[in-house]
Amino acid sequence: MNDETKSQPVSGLTVITVLYRSSEILAETLPTWVHSANNLPVKFIFADNRPGDGCEKFIESCLDADRYVYIPDSSNPGFATSCNMAVAAASTSHVLFLNPDVWLNEDSLVRIHAAIIDAPDVPIAVGLFMHGRQFVGIDLSPIGLFVDQPVEATRGPLGPSGGAAVFPTGLFRQFGGFYDHLFAWGEDADLAYRLYASGIRTRTLALALPHKVGHSVDSETGLLDFRAFLLGRNRILVAARTLSWPLLLVSATFIAAAHFLLAIRRARQGLLRPFLRGVGRGLLEGPMARREWRGKRFGILSLIDYLRVRRPL
Repeated sequence: MNDETKSQPVSGLTVITVLYRSSEILAETLPTWVHSANNLPVKFIFADNRPGDGCEKFIESCLDADRYVYIPDSSNPGFATSCNMAVAAASTSHVLFLNPDVWLNEDSLVRIHAAIIDAPDVPIAVGLFMHGRQFVGIDLSPIGLFVDQPVEATRGPLGPSGGAAVFPTGLFRQFGGFYDHLFAWGEDADLAYRLYASGIRTRTLALALPHKVGHSVDSETGLLDFRAFLLGRNRILVAARTLSWPLLLVSATFIAAAHFLLAIRRARQGLLRPFLRGVGRGLLEGPMARREWRGKRFGILSLIDYLRVRRPL
């Protein structure tokens, strides 16, 4: 870490949320955030990629004007870019990425703030409850490259999940934030690999926050196709950007096997064509993606270290 990110004083927390077709779910979750924030030094930034659906008015009814920033962008630049734009506008020492379909308990932000005070210089993976299980952070998978890490895992996470992640603001900026070109899905894993390769470890806070997955894409065929495309492409781009050449060569067989199995699943879902387009695009764009990251990459030694690190960190 450089001087910007070492031992910086804690000056508050900004909750960053990217909205897209989120009015109905935000009406349920935002009141829990406001209640949890209470008198803490917490601010909010909302990046709305589909403005006009009522989110802005509802936010205005819940929060004082000096406590939030609302950034509408009907061009929909994607989750990664919107997060980066919001961090650029943040004035606090730490940011919390929080999906709009996550509920907070009364003491959630109190506990998150206490965790920041305890470890101000490192990322924090905040636990989520989804699919009937508890998860906290991102785990390395030999097949899928990255998956949600079950809370019962004995080793520490690779990094925080973008659904509920705390970062020192300076650290996030130092590493260039999320990779814009990924648009959505995998941008948190890309950053996690880069941070881990640079020696930065993630702490965990297993809060088990209720998380309703997929509210923005469910039941809309075009978005389901787009997600299948991105999931096919982005795993390849994350591997190309973040893995060292030796590890990338070793992992190629596993990555190919993963995409074969995913292709079978997508075929059953009627999403094979967009998925295969994504795989093809990933192979074409991989060299460019690799050139765009010039920092340390996750290699054999990083992998050995990751496999032996145990909780608590």
